[in-house]
Amino acid sequence: MSPTIEFREDTLNGSASICKFKDRKYLYLRVNRGGKKYTTHSLQTTEIDTARRNAIDVYVKIQSSPPTSGKSTLTIKKVFENYMIEKNKKLNRGLIKPNTQKIYQQRIDLRYIPYLSFKNMKNMIEIRKNSFDDYAGFQLDRRTRGRWKTETKGLSHNTINKDIGQLNEIFKWMVDKGFLQPQNKPQIERIKDLKKYSEESNPAYLPDDWKKFKDHLYKFDQGYEDEFETWKRRWFINYIRFMYQGGFRPHESRKITFGDCEILKRKDGKPSCLIQIDENTKTGRREMTMNGNTFLNVKSHLVKGIKLRNRQIEDINSRLKKGDDKIIDNYRKRIKEPIPLLEPLDKDDFVLMNPFLKDRKIYHGEHIRDWYKEVLAGCDFKRRYTVYSLRSTHISNQLLMNVPVNKVAKNVGTSMEMIQKTYDGLSARYSINELGFYKDTGVPETVEEDLS
Repeated sequence: MSPTIEFREDTLNGSASICKFKDRKYLYLRVNRGGKKYTTHSLQTTEIDTARRNAIDVYVKIQSSPPTSGKSTLTIKKVFENYMIEKNKKLNRGLIKPNTQKIYQQRIDLRYIPYLSFKNMKNMIEIRKNSFDDYAGFQLDRRTRGRWKTETKGLSHNTINKDIGQLNEIFKWMVDKGFLQPQNKPQIERIKDLKKYSEESNPAYLPDDWKKFKDHLYKFDQGYEDEFETWKRRWFINYIRFMYQGGFRPHESRKITFGDCEILKRKDGKPSCLIQIDENTKTGRREMTMNGNTFLNVKSHLVKGIKLRNRQIEDINSRLKKGDDKIIDNYRKRIKEPIPLLEPLDKDDFVLMNPFLKDRKIYHGEHIRDWYKEVLAGCDFKRRYTVYSLRSTHISNQLLMNVPVNKVAKNVGTSMEMIQKTYDGLSARYSINELGFYKDTGVPETVEEDLS
């Protein structure tokens, strides 16, 4: 309950009031902080003339401090929400891209909030200059990431530094908006990246490993009498080829529709597929090209899948018509009504859609990873290859085919600097047949055994 005002005199051109509150000894300066929010501060005097002289100094002190709730319980999460409200305004005005706004929100939800829980920080009043000093260490030590708790060996230095850049921006915004006192504003230093990129968590396949992986992959659809199961496994083979040939990030490939794709002819007559990558991806909209034959194979297999699914639907509907009430669909629900046949491919359909799923959706990422692990299980590799390794392998092989780094970077949507740091180190391992000086005499060279 607010204290009762017994006396009030406006001062500083109406910007504040000198007040006498009931049951309080001293006079107070009362400053409106917007709406119905006020900040009051004791003027340390009972004399009105002295209070008038002290008013300007107290007013400046109040304005240099952030407004606080009555119990100092303004939460950091609430301030983050206010920050995103401003970002949404910029998005609506066309000042930032939708993907930028999405990334900002994901960092808050999946990285900043977990860190606050780790530090047991909830309210703005708890933030101090050193509150985020161990943010980088926390992220380097993480063993799961993302909404689906995917296994990780800690976030990459590049990802953490991008987090830090946004955090520093948010802290400056908090000070500017009066939520955080300047003397408490953290300033986080970016971390140096000393990691050996050739040993990154998503390594490119070595030549012998790549051959071994493909040998196992092309056996993945063999030995199944069920034509539907065979189709699904061949879908996975096409998925792997598509990811490798395009160098896509997994989330990028899931957004590609047939309307995004155009088949062109190269000078040698071979088909090339020009693809528009959706703006709501990591690096935004871009145009890229890939092997057209691979794209056409994916499309052809999908057409076969639609025909198979329609045959399956016709069989289900026929059984329903005959009174069979024991039919279970793909989602383990009893089918009671006839199912409409699938329409032919449309420009809005996803290139990687699965016609055996409802609403023409794509396999869940976990399903794809399970199949991927099944192929890897027969390979017994020492390196930890992932689905993302297909992108790494694409980039490495493009470089080893002497495609200019800038062209590779633009096509796959990354920076030249990142490609040079991550992939160039593999060139010696891949090029042992071309590198090194050997005598060209036609006489076999002898190898002297080192006994030292």
